[in-house]
Amino acid sequence: MPQPTAVTVEQLRALIGERVRYLGRAWEIVEVLEDGPALVLQDVSHKVIQPDQHGEAHRRVPTTVTIPIFAPDGASLNPVFQSLDLVLPEERPEGQPAEAGTPGRPGDPRPEP
Repeated sequence: MPQPTAVTVEQLRALIGERVRYLGRAWEIVEVLEDGPALVLQDVSHKVIQPDQHGEAHRRVPTTVTIPIFAPDGASLNPVFQSLDLVLPEERPEGQPAEAGTPGRPGDPRPEP
């Protein structure tokens, strides 16, 4: 039986705010779910229509997806997680600067770790 791969929640949290390439588009890591664990990605360039409680079109919101860190065997890394490519700042769509609120990013009052 394979030994579990050591990935800590703290390591994953350090990725919040980073951009990755997934499904051919740029996504931002917006959350880490401890139960799993998993990353929540938000599409930075594509929005979908969100219906209200009556099913009527209400507003446009970014698409989000959840990417499990581990494969179903619980020991090896999920191939989808492994395939996420970090997006370098020069690859970001024009007009989309680094988000504030992420350590080391412009406009962030928090110091870099």
